[in-house]
Amino acid sequence: MARVLVCVQPARGHVGPTKPIVAALLAAGHDVAVVTGARYRETFEKLGASVNVLPPAADFDETDLDGSIPGRAGLKGLKLARFDLTNFVSAMPAQLGSMDLDVDVVLCDPLFMAGLALVRREPRPRVLVLGFLPFLPPVPSGPNSAVLKTFARWVLGPAQRRARDLLGEDPGMLFADWPLHSDGVLQMTCPGFEYPRTGAPLHFIGPTTVSAATEYPLPPWWGDLDGSRPVVHITQGTIANDDLSRLVEPAIDALADEDVLVVVTTCGGELSRGPLPANVRVADFLPYDELLPRCAAMVGNGGYGGVNHALRHGVPLVVVGASQDKREVAARVTWSGAGIGRARASVSPRTIKRDVRAVLTEPRYRDRAKELAAEMAAGPSMAEVVELITA
Repeated sequence: MARVLVCVQPARGHVGPTKPIVAALLAAGHDVAVVTGARYRETFEKLGASVNVLPPAADFDETDLDGSIPGRAGLKGLKLARFDLTNFVSAMPAQLGSMDLDVDVVLCDPLFMAGLALVRREPRPRVLVLGFLPFLPPVPSGPNSAVLKTFARWVLGPAQRRARDLLGEDPGMLFADWPLHSDGVLQMTCPGFEYPRTGAPLHFIGPTTVSAATEYPLPPWWGDLDGSRPVVHITQGTIANDDLSRLVEPAIDALADEDVLVVVTTCGGELSRGPLPANVRVADFLPYDELLPRCAAMVGNGGYGGVNHALRHGVPLVVVGASQDKREVAARVTWSGAGIGRARASVSPRTIKRDVRAVLTEPRYRDRAKELAAEMAAGPSMAEVVELITA
């Protein structure tokens, strides 16, 4: 029996892919403790894990980020990005104080910045990273490198200085690069969707999130998904959905006159528009493992988990996103050939209509999405993932 400590930020997009791994470890007879926020304590206790709740200095409410994180309200764009990165680093001492390191292995969220301190320690337990975020590429060299490096210093500099102050010395790496210095990354995608990297071993385990009708009940209109029209799913994810006019509402307008059935999930957000077009169906959440096999395309803002969940079912993508890591995800959608990615905060209904038509009518997008689905299906089973973690 192995002793495993799982450290995960209290956010749906982080907890969702972590739950199946915790459940599989427990089912295999291993001892699992979880460190996360108060909002998800019951989630992991129901699985049978012991849970240590983060103190207020490191906890937050993903449904009210501005209200639960002092100093965040009113910030936008790159200023918000700088603040969030520095805030993640500032949680390091409180996170470390919540961790019992008398374990064999630590599974760590890449945004759980205690990992930066752990990978620099000797001796220490094995540290494996829960790879439900894309790796950020290094700043490229070339004629524009000076400008890019200056830009990176402005965005990342405050968090890097905070990391140095908390550690008492220069960390010897960019704070966000600590996963590359771990003992391995359980990357929740397939090789065809992720840029080649050097550093810590990458173990491609595919998306792990399970989203079934037992978790999200089917709406009364579910029978409309009868295959008579192509289904296009639209979502802004679970975090960046405070303003659905950035993507969901323009996409609804774009597809109002198309011969498709539009299925929208608001994920806690609220539509501000008036009556919906006749071809639109709306729910707060839906079971993806029931919905996505019925979809011909998905329009989203680039959440890494949602995108890979779609690819697991061979669904081609239209991605428009610029917040958090979504620029990187949009770039990978285009690079992989599984859809059209636009690293922008919003686009016009005309552009969305053109992009959706392209992924519906040009076979190369669906063919590539199916190739990536086959890669994921050929990846390790959950039992093999458990063996990898506990070996």
